[in-house]
Amino acid sequence: MISQVSQIQEVIAIPQEYFWLPWAVQYFFFIGIACSATLYACWQCWKGRTGNQRLEAVAVFIAVTAGITAPLALTADLHQTARVWHFYAYPTPWSWMAWGSLLLPLFSAFSMLYFAAMVVRLVWKREYKLTRWVALACSLTAIGLLLYTGREASILKARPVLYTYWLPILLFFSAMQVLPTLLALGTRREPVHQRELAMWFVSSLMLLAVCTGFWVAGDTISGQAIREQLAMGSLGWWSAMGVIVLWGISVAMGLLMAKQARSVAFITIMAFVSMGLAWVLRWLMLMGAQYIPKYNIITNPYEFTLGNDGLMAIVGTFGLWIALTILFRESIRWVVRRVQHG
Repeated sequence: MISQVSQIQEVIAIPQEYFWLPWAVQYFFFIGIACSATLYACWQCWKGRTGNQRLEAVAVFIAVTAGITAPLALTADLHQTARVWHFYAYPTPWSWMAWGSLLLPLFSAFSMLYFAAMVVRLVWKREYKLTRWVALACSLTAIGLLLYTGREASILKARPVLYTYWLPILLFFSAMQVLPTLLALGTRREPVHQRELAMWFVSSLMLLAVCTGFWVAGDTISGQAIREQLAMGSLGWWSAMGVIVLWGISVAMGLLMAKQARSVAFITIMAFVSMGLAWVLRWLMLMGAQYIPKYNIITNPYEFTLGNDGLMAIVGTFGLWIALTILFRESIRWVVRRVQHG
């Protein structure tokens, strides 16, 4: 008799550490708002005399404060910040991150120039033809950043949920729906703008819903993966329900403001809800996608810490944005007072 020897191979599955942390969510959140605000401000600038200078100035203010906050959050997410110079010392044009390392400083520089031009117009009542071209350059770098941030997250086939061209579009519309609420908050004592901003807000939400529908229902790797996650009744299902609730509340509040002017408290709550919708979507896409394993059969656990890589990162980044908003606003007021009083 011939004896047969059986071989047993044991496969050990090891949970993978999260390579994106809440810092990344903060970056994607703030850079989306900054780029959306820049595009809107540029559009108002190129409309000429028919443009709304007040809304343009507020949009530039939002863009520059969010545009400063976003790179700081991204730098923290790099883990080894000193490696930033590698992007410039060792160019890799085939990498989306390499393009981002060029576009982000350019966007910051152009947005600061644009903001300086708005301050000159506000304080000294001077306008320069060059401002239009600065606004255009700023918007072009903003488009590049929107493309870079979307493709950076959606280029990995090992993450099938995110492996879709719909992701950059969804990130854009989810950020764009925040902007009209922030503009309404910035012009809260000027109710004449509320109806226009409310209609824009609702339209952005509808476009976001349509694009999400095409993404989920599409016959793609990403569409199939997201449908499987929803069918499993996992955490993703309840998260999706939370997003739908936030979306519904946002639409209802937008329609109410479109009917008649609302109070500052109403606008403030609407801004928080719209920001919450954009932020939760980014958390699900960036952090939730890492919960799904790439190479093993178990889920990757994530522990939300209270330190620098968790709650403090989120609170600190929002605190920085608020601090910059106050600092820039009070600085402008100080300059205005100095000029008015000689």
